[in-house]
Amino acid sequence: MALKLGQMNTLEVLRESDIAFVLSDGFEEIFLHKRQATRKLETQDKIEVFLYYDNQRRITATMKKPIIDADTPGFCEVIDTNSRLGVFLHTGIQKDLLLSRDDLPFKKAEWPIEGDLIFAKIKVSKNQLSAKVINRYDIQTYLVPTVELEENQEVSAIVLFFAEEGIVLSTKEGHSIFVYHKHIRKQHRLGEQVNVKIINVKQDFKYNGTMIKQKELMIGGDSEIVLKYLKLHNGIMEFTDKSSPEKILEAFQMSKSAFKRAVGKLYKEKAITIHPDSIELIETEIEPTENTIENIIE
Repeated sequence: MALKLGQMNTLEVLRESDIAFVLSDGFEEIFLHKRQATRKLETQDKIEVFLYYDNQRRITATMKKPIIDADTPGFCEVIDTNSRLGVFLHTGIQKDLLLSRDDLPFKKAEWPIEGDLIFAKIKVSKNQLSAKVINRYDIQTYLVPTVELEENQEVSAIVLFFAEEGIVLSTKEGHSIFVYHKHIRKQHRLGEQVNVKIINVKQDFKYNGTMIKQKELMIGGDSEIVLKYLKLHNGIMEFTDKSSPEKILEAFQMSKSAFKRAVGKLYKEKAITIHPDSIELIETEIEPTENTIENIIE
């Protein structure tokens, strides 16, 4: 029988050496290092092993079963990133898998970081195993939820894809949740785990969601962002209700309507003065801090 790389195979123990067991399918001999054996083995034992390529690109075996294989995908944790190559995924065995940069978003800000989860399976090529992301419309083939989500329910989900009009999330059970850009507060990453509120229940375990809190809860947070921005810019800014939505979104990561509500709250609290072409902070002392958008949004 032909060996199946990236999958479990049934092989026979031929003999034992100092550091390994020699296995065979009747045609080829494969090494199973003793550290990769999960129990005591004897000659002629028939055992289930996973076959992969080692660092010298030789076929090797392990009795440890990985999270994913060439047929079965799953959520794998990102354990390392390489800007030239891509990201490495932990599959539950000694050998980590590379998800090529060719399969990652064009924007580096959307790349996953350590700890994020990628839904993938193993891709087998000549002398190499790598990771392959499952197509958006094929996920339902592998993940089939049994319980419907309800409107206004808040759930934990994972960013799977970036679409033109928003982002696609999935729960680990397979609920597909689409979030339009207008319901997103910040830049997200592939594989990022987020909390999302269901706002529309569709068919076949598909939903629309939002990652924006209720307006009453957001005003305070938005006002704090505007206030911090003013403090970072010596108490004055050229953003007003006449500024374009695009420039406001770029600077504050909020919609123009949210910006206007935040400014209105600060004005009512007599924290700012509004001029025709600028907004000025009413404060006796400006707190200095590092001038970065990351600090503002945090």
